Parts: sequence; C-alpha cells; structure tokens
Amino acid sequence: MLRSKSTYILVALIAVIIVAGIFLFSRNSTLSIQNNTDVTISGLKIKYSNSLNDTELPDILPKQIYNSKIILPQNFTEGSIKIFYLDKQGKNHEEYLSGYIEKGYKVKISVNIVSVDSNGILSIEINRTE
Repeated sequence: MLRSKSTYILVALIAVIIVAGIFLFSRNSTLSIQNNTDVTISGLKIKYSNSLNDTELPDILPKQIYNSKIILPQNFTEGSIKIFYLDKQGKNHEEYLSGYIEKGYKVKISVNIVSVDSNGILSIEINRTE
C-alpha cells in the first residue's frame, strides 16, 4: 500500500513539473509594428542591451503590420530593448520598447508608426502589455 501511494505521489509530482516547465518555456514575448503611413518604413533595427549585434527588421509596407516573437540573444539575462533608425540626415533616433526585460518575462509590445515627416523622422506610439 505504501509503495502504491509513493508511486501516485511521484507520478503527480512529475506531471506538475512538466506542466510548470511547459508554462515557463512557452512564455513568448511579442512585437507588433503597425505602419499607419502611406510610405514604406525601412531601416528599423532592434538593439538589446548587453548585446553587440543589432537585429534589422524587414521593410514594412504602408498600412501593413509586422509581427514577430521577441527572441532574446543567447547571452541575454536582463536589460532593455530599443528600436532605432537613421533619419535622412543620418541622425540616429531611438525609443525604448521595453525599459526592462529578462529571460522568461512575457511582454506584448505594440508599436504604431503614425507619421513620417519630410526629414524621415517617425512619430511613434509604443504600448506594452505585461
């Protein structure tokens, strides 16, 4: 009888560990960028703090939406995420997508590109849902 109870407890414990692991590792953060302008947006890049490499985003056509999972770099433990681009004069512009994020943290980031001025400067709205 004792062995039977131990077996049930062990099986239940393993099931709880598996479910918890699936929950923790399936927590994906997402990024959505909506181009509400009449021009194609190009040259956007994502920068993760503590990372040497930037991630270049594809061109976003007018009135289109770019969706992606946020895949943190292998060596990333915690930090911030920025989006940046160069205007027509070559000046860098950047905005924080998330001031703080860490591995396993789930956030939904929505970027709305409202307009582009004659110098190529974007008017951007950023919303985060945790």
